[in-house]
Amino acid sequence: MTQNKRQKAEAAGRWAERYACLILALKGYKILATRQKLSSGELDIICLKGGLVVIIEVKKRARLNDAKDAVSMKNWVRIGRAADLWLSRHGDLYNADRRYDLFAIATSLTFCHIRDAWRPDFPLTHG
Repeated sequence: MTQNKRQKAEAAGRWAERYACLILALKGYKILATRQKLSSGELDIICLKGGLVVIIEVKKRARLNDAKDAVSMKNWVRIGRAADLWLSRHGDLYNADRRYDLFAIATSLTFCHIRDAWRPDFPLTHG
């Protein structure tokens, strides 16, 4: 990928994350952090809904179905490990229940918030 394409892709990703944050805030989510870069991976959005910590991966593609299919199992495992690390640094949240969501956005601005899109089938280091 050329530097120009990479910059455009990163700008589109930042825009998609801001769009997702707006929608989530309107739905009553409290945004705690965005774009958290950790040694084990990056977290797009970390928020609270009630007492639940929600880790949200945002994907933007030309078509909504492509955005929905853009996260592999390997990606989810990396996101889970990054969430575990981030939450370990925020002790008051570490033992809270967690949910992993996907926020898919199409170029047309059609979006789909998939709650509980992934669950670790093994303990990371949580609990």
